[in-house]
Amino acid sequence: MASLTRFTRAVVPNLRVPRSTYIKSASTYGLSSPRFFSAVAPKINTPEVTLSHTDSDAIHVNWHDIQTSQADPHTAKSAYSYLWLRDNCLCEQCVHPSSRQKLHSSADIPLDIAPTSVRIENGEAEIVWNKPLRHQSDNVHVSRYPVSFLNTYRSDKTSEAFRFNQIKPTTWSRDEYDLKWVSYDDYMNTDAGLHEVVQRLYNRGLVFLKDVPIKDSGATDVAERIGPIQETFYGRDFDVKNIAKSINIAYTSLYLGFHMDLMYLDSPPGIQLLHSLQNTVTGGASIFVDSYRAAELLKESYPEDYEILQKTPVAFHYLNNGHHMYYRRPTLVTGEDQSGPAWDMHVNYAPQFQGPMDHLSPAEAKKFYRAYQRFADFVEDEKLRFQLTLQPGQLVMFANRRVLHGRTSFDPASGDRHLKGTYLNLDSLKDKLRVLSAEYGFNTGV
Repeated sequence: MASLTRFTRAVVPNLRVPRSTYIKSASTYGLSSPRFFSAVAPKINTPEVTLSHTDSDAIHVNWHDIQTSQADPHTAKSAYSYLWLRDNCLCEQCVHPSSRQKLHSSADIPLDIAPTSVRIENGEAEIVWNKPLRHQSDNVHVSRYPVSFLNTYRSDKTSEAFRFNQIKPTTWSRDEYDLKWVSYDDYMNTDAGLHEVVQRLYNRGLVFLKDVPIKDSGATDVAERIGPIQETFYGRDFDVKNIAKSINIAYTSLYLGFHMDLMYLDSPPGIQLLHSLQNTVTGGASIFVDSYRAAELLKESYPEDYEILQKTPVAFHYLNNGHHMYYRRPTLVTGEDQSGPAWDMHVNYAPQFQGPMDHLSPAEAKKFYRAYQRFADFVEDEKLRFQLTLQPGQLVMFANRRVLHGRTSFDPASGDRHLKGTYLNLDSLKDKLRVLSAEYGFNTGV
């Protein structure tokens, strides 16, 4: 320890490294962390840690819950920048105790800030800083970090796990999709029912509820259990039924091919809900396809076409009823979320709402149309199509930028068909999934 102290003082003047740098804490995130951190942190035991050394830019710690000979060195040892540590101080001078929002900017951290002392004991790291924030005059500031907090950010893997960004969805074909009805009462009144739905929405992208009250607010009531409605120019909700002189092909009795809704918006809905209020017609079954599986098949069989659909923006528009909506986005979007694999893919597919591809040269158009046709062939493969006729009181929820949906044609003279729909944004699902999974765990098999 004496040599460690001499080394660190040579790098950071007046740095005090006490002998009590080895700790073992049995406390959990929920017990050892400030309230703003413990609210959503996974409930795991805090590992053993020792202060390794400091340098001019960072403190270094060793984590002793890992066998170093077998461990990823990035998880066995961690370096924490002084700038990062000071910026993420957890005290009430730096984070408002009730709003949990920072009270300073990253721009306020002096670039040459350094500790005058560092110690780790009783499950907590304490740092005394050598200077105040820019534009402030306090002489001494002390920051304290639970070891559980440092553990969360010890590596990319641990921080991804904290946010559940390491999980990956499960793709499916028609025969692989396991239809499992969740009761409305369980979903609305228990954490277990809600957790099952949000996990299945993530894992499979498609979930069904039964015994939903047959009333106009049924769909919005179900949606708001997860988050606020994403209102569009269709309103808070919308009616799907046969209408004369319809402004949308969904409001006809025609066959409605596979598509995603509102691709012409800057932020298309993440989740769609459709609630059956009435269905006495011949035909009119709901159809679904996991576009992620179709994309996997395309990549496996025609990798060059997969790349073309990643690179080629497709025009989507809605030019009707006093609206002119327009947006271009590739059919396959990957790597959009840099924080991990959980949300790094979206598919954008809505042939009914495609606009003219006027931005492509003839050579580019030839490549795009070939790739698009091959992808469409996988989408239309009967082995991928899951079909179900929604009965009154049944409701389907699906990931709008993953699960393609449509409808078989029906005979409007044979009866009445009326669905009520609404939307949620994807952030609401992410939010609810993380909070519930931190409390109860995440099950990839749901």
